[in-house]
Amino acid sequence: MKRFLIFCFTFINFVYAQDSLQVAPIDTFQKYRLTQLWEIGVSGNAYKGDLAQRYESFSSALHLGVKFAKKKRWNAHLNIGIGSVRGQNYAYEFDENSRPNLFFRANIFTFQIDLQYNFIRKKRWIAYFSQGLGLMRYMPKNENGERLQNLLTTRAVGEIYGNITAILPTSIGGVFLLKNGYGVGLQLSWLRPTTDYLDNISAWGKTQGADKIFLIKGHISVPTWKLRRFFSKEKPQQELKSSYFRKY
Repeated sequence: MKRFLIFCFTFINFVYAQDSLQVAPIDTFQKYRLTQLWEIGVSGNAYKGDLAQRYESFSSALHLGVKFAKKKRWNAHLNIGIGSVRGQNYAYEFDENSRPNLFFRANIFTFQIDLQYNFIRKKRWIAYFSQGLGLMRYMPKNENGERLQNLLTTRAVGEIYGNITAILPTSIGGVFLLKNGYGVGLQLSWLRPTTDYLDNISAWGKTQGADKIFLIKGHISVPTWKLRRFFSKEKPQQELKSSYFRKY
């Protein structure tokens, strides 16, 4: 979480510095709305399951995505993320015949597509709710870095699982757009994996249902015309007339 806060603080200072140097008139940008935003961000991720009764231990993740913002209300969003989650409970009580792991750290990789509903859509900011569908690859390990999936004595007899699961992410967030084209966003998400083996514990666990992941993500948004300017060095006047913008 410390790295996450440092990143957010550093980027906000950078973006506002860029905003103050923008030479294009404010009303030029306000005549258009962005139809495609590329995102990069970091998140703090917390797990809840048999080894944590609440979201209390945060790890980090990196995210890349693209937001399609052509429509006023309903739009699509693609996102990939790579990071980790962890949990531990050395006071966990279990039967004398069971020997579950009391600690785990799982590297995760996610890919998802979301349908976002903009319940507030202004020229400079957006607030949205989204529901998505995706896949998550996870690999839980113990304190020694050993794959718990291969340590059969840490689970009940006959318990075998894969390391890819479906996720049903639910999110709420917002994006503030600056007049220079950059954006700053904050999003809260519940990934809702469909597996109960994120922590390698199921039959010997006491928590009902699948394991859960909560994340808080801060991200920056860059419109496609900004990227085209960077790579092709087109003039700003030409970019503002591109098909990636549409008048209100």
